[in-house]
Amino acid sequence: MSDSDDIMEALAEIILDPYKFISCLEIVDKDGKVTAFEPTEEQLDILASLLTGDNTLVLKPRQIGSSTIVAAFLFWKLYTSTEPITIAILSYKLNSVKHLLQMISGFHSRLPEALQRSLSIDNTKEFKFEDTKARIIVESARARGGIRSFSCSILWLSEFAFSEQPEELLATAGVAVNEGQMIIESTANYFNDAHHKEILKAQRGEAQWSFLFFPWYKHDQYRTPIPDDVRYIMASDEINLRNKYKLSAEQMYWRKLKIEKIGWEKFTREYPVSIDEAYQQLGNSYIKDYSNTTIIPVSPMELTRFKGPDPMDKYAIGVDVSHGVGRDYSVIQILSKISGQQVCIFRSNKIAPTLLAHRVQELAVQYNSAKVLIEDNDKGSVVINELQHLGYTNLWSKEGSDWLTTGKSKTYMFEMLKKAIASGYLNQIDSITHTEIRALTVNEKGNIIIPDTLDSHADSAVALALAIVCLDAVSLPNLERKLPAFIQREKIKSLTSTKWTNRY
Repeated sequence: MSDSDDIMEALAEIILDPYKFISCLEIVDKDGKVTAFEPTEEQLDILASLLTGDNTLVLKPRQIGSSTIVAAFLFWKLYTSTEPITIAILSYKLNSVKHLLQMISGFHSRLPEALQRSLSIDNTKEFKFEDTKARIIVESARARGGIRSFSCSILWLSEFAFSEQPEELLATAGVAVNEGQMIIESTANYFNDAHHKEILKAQRGEAQWSFLFFPWYKHDQYRTPIPDDVRYIMASDEINLRNKYKLSAEQMYWRKLKIEKIGWEKFTREYPVSIDEAYQQLGNSYIKDYSNTTIIPVSPMELTRFKGPDPMDKYAIGVDVSHGVGRDYSVIQILSKISGQQVCIFRSNKIAPTLLAHRVQELAVQYNSAKVLIEDNDKGSVVINELQHLGYTNLWSKEGSDWLTTGKSKTYMFEMLKKAIASGYLNQIDSITHTEIRALTVNEKGNIIIPDTLDSHADSAVALALAIVCLDAVSLPNLERKLPAFIQREKIKSLTSTKWTNRY
């Protein structure tokens, strides 16, 4: 074998190995200097996920180079493809995707001359090889028509959380990429935004994502040596954070300086230490304090039973009713009078109101003939009437009237829920209901708003609020003989507090 053959074989080995090929690329650093690309540990983790061909979802802190490694991967895919594939990149700003395409074009122009190939297109919106016709195109997510006019093998949604109408964008992207690979990476924007919803689906196993989260402290550059003339004394919350995540003094000092520069709220969103911190409630959220609350992870199944009926207990049921046509959910929430906690939840978006009444009766009977509160609207009336037809009579009413949700009563039921959470009376909430509650906001007029970004219409949160109202009308006779003395005092105090007996 000749020397030239050896060289060609060595080159082929490098080109076909994504790790070797990408490590040979050159990038422009923050100072504008051309330098060898040396992937970080986080970038290698992202590359490993991308190479599986799975759909990849990334929640990142700022400036860890996720865009650079995704761009490098896409360039390798394009360079090694023998087919006329199309790769698409979308971002919420056209300038952003133009920059990404410029980065990919730069990878090619800085290759050794012998490895550069002829291009038929190389502009701000398309990069295309002349021989294979393989191409990368970019578009703003805001553009009219967007990605409706083409199909692609790989689709990259950059900074997805900041896109306008992201749910529609994601649906359209799914059609465009079909059986190909989708890549979504973004910093956090706000609780229950489209990116966060995909993360929650991935965590619940509802979506086929390879999900990657990178807390800021995993990035080696996020640390600052403490100057000799600076006396840095950590506050108690900083000490707790340092101990929990085993952070160095240099990392904590970097964190302190960054918070001083950009503020606490922006820091936790752009440099989160955990997923919860990235999406913690801020601004105009209705309920901000969950310090007394334990979140119980649950799967999206019809019936979730935390505890069976106790013959010595009494129960309250709140029911939010939907049409049962695959949109909003009908939800049954059951609470214990003794503990104040959820004991059972039923959720379905396919059960008709008449059949829902049978499900309510079945569960109510199981839980010691529980008192039931159902909103008396068009769908709720069907359930109430059917329950009465079935002979179930332990229904909530006030002065002979069923519950009717108005602006005033809506505020009342959510205030009851808010107080129950703040006081610790309701100290355990399932993860699906908790997500809905955390998404509630208050507008400038003080009205409680259920955001359109929810998959449902906060049906679990509404049902839980109705159950809290219903629980106030449930009496627990002989309480003193059922509980230890120290629990008796606290429970009696809580159950007889005026905050549970105020009426709307």
